[in-house]
Amino acid sequence: MAEVTADQIVNRLLAMLPPLELLRVAPMQEAAHLSSLSADQLARDHPDKVVKLSKRRNGMRVAHALMLREANYIAD
Repeated sequence: MAEVTADQIVNRLLAMLPPLELLRVAPMQEAAHLSSLSADQLARDHPDKVVKLSKRRNGMRVAHALMLREANYIAD
């Protein structure tokens, strides 16, 4: 299998969605759906990508969630 670069993933995401949508912060449940990982796993394994929305609410940028999905798809 050919190695996929980050630039190729970004170009694919830009073809799918406008840049403004990719920068939107989605609630964790939506990010979990987009990334095909659970919200708990996202928070545990990727804390650097989690955005604190309020005291109780977390989110993640749509682009990060989709990149994680691509990375999981490539790894399998």
